[in-house]
Amino acid sequence: MKVKRYVVDDLPQAVQMIRSELGSDAVILNTKEIRIGGFLGMFRKKRVEVIAAVDEASRKMPARPQPARPAKPAAPDNKPPASVTDDLPELRTPIPNQAVRSKYAAGSGASAPAAPAGVAIAEQAVEYKPLLDETPLPGMVEAVHPSQGQTGGEAPASENTLTLLQELRTMKDMMAKLTRQQTFRSMPESVVKWSRRLAEQGVDPVHVEQFAEEVRHRLGDEDKSDESASYEAAKEVLTSWLLPCAGSGISPGIRIAHFVGPTGVGKTTTIAKLAAEQSLNHRRSVGLITADTYRISAVDQLRTYADILNVPLEVVFSPGELTRAYKKMADRDLLFMDTAGRNYRNEMFVSEVNSLLAPGEKSETFLVLSMTHKYADMKLVAAQFAKYGVRRLLITKTDETDTFGAIVNLVREFSFPISYITCGQTVPDDIRPFDPAEWVNKLLGEPAHE
Repeated sequence: MKVKRYVVDDLPQAVQMIRSELGSDAVILNTKEIRIGGFLGMFRKKRVEVIAAVDEASRKMPARPQPARPAKPAAPDNKPPASVTDDLPELRTPIPNQAVRSKYAAGSGASAPAAPAGVAIAEQAVEYKPLLDETPLPGMVEAVHPSQGQTGGEAPASENTLTLLQELRTMKDMMAKLTRQQTFRSMPESVVKWSRRLAEQGVDPVHVEQFAEEVRHRLGDEDKSDESASYEAAKEVLTSWLLPCAGSGISPGIRIAHFVGPTGVGKTTTIAKLAAEQSLNHRRSVGLITADTYRISAVDQLRTYADILNVPLEVVFSPGELTRAYKKMADRDLLFMDTAGRNYRNEMFVSEVNSLLAPGEKSETFLVLSMTHKYADMKLVAAQFAKYGVRRLLITKTDETDTFGAIVNLVREFSFPISYITCGQTVPDDIRPFDPAEWVNKLLGEPAHE
């Protein structure tokens, strides 16, 4: 069997190539859409990959015996010689494709020669897409093999028939998908510049393409080569993405704030910063609770902060001890609870820490993620906690990186409000509410001034 791969613009082009190279007995084994080329994963062109095969043995058909014919009388000298096609009447026989095509078009029940397998059927499926959309596929067995059932010696629908029907279904789905999608249009250079900037910042290629489309749409009839105009349009698009996810911080009605997240993201230091901010700036009485008994010196670190701020600290080892801790701090306006950092890509650890969180209208859970982590890991952790209703983000260590695309990715993927951003180790100064305008400027940088 000979197998060959084709990468083409559309399915009809592949069908023509397969017919010319492999013949009408070829069978399409698989079709799928792929993307090639592009820059930094963007602006890739859509192509169709087609795998076709043909059985070499089936192509060597034995010659049909010629029926005996009476000898023709010699032609008179004044008549032209007989045409070559007179001796080859089979060349004048209608091609089976034409017979099947006539049956499709006219809808008649007349018998027609069997359609060739593989490519011929694929060509008919492409050319008669409306018919495929209107006719259920199981009822197309007669159209695919109209000669079956007419001769008593022939077998019913075989595996080859089922394969052809599967190919028809695949091509029908492919054509519907190609109809819905449009090829990514070429972008002006000014738009490509800001798209490239977001790609360098680590924004996912899918979101970069969406960004480019929206910027081009906002520019409208303006001069798309004007860099300042494209910069303003880019800022407007990013602001529209980030502004709805600007969190409100810790609201006055919250009494218990839980902090969860992977190891090394800075939960304990962040709790100390917020405790100082709420105590000094908002004049709220604060208490600290820690369940981080896995990490060496974790309790000592939080106890040091508690002594400096002059606030009480309770250590819990199980969910049963939380009730005792809450009762001991019943006079406090706001409680901050620290949890152990674990590998929260494992759902078992996520459910374990979730058992420590007190449900209720007066509690809130913050997922703490570090900008120094890979976005793929951040996405997995966020997806795990989203299952348990965690909907607020706190981003740390923004001062330790120059790429901030993960913020856009998290906002677009999960629509989590971002309440706070930390940018250093200083307590309580290096924490502030999330400001979309600030991070739009960091993502795009400043336009070049002539």
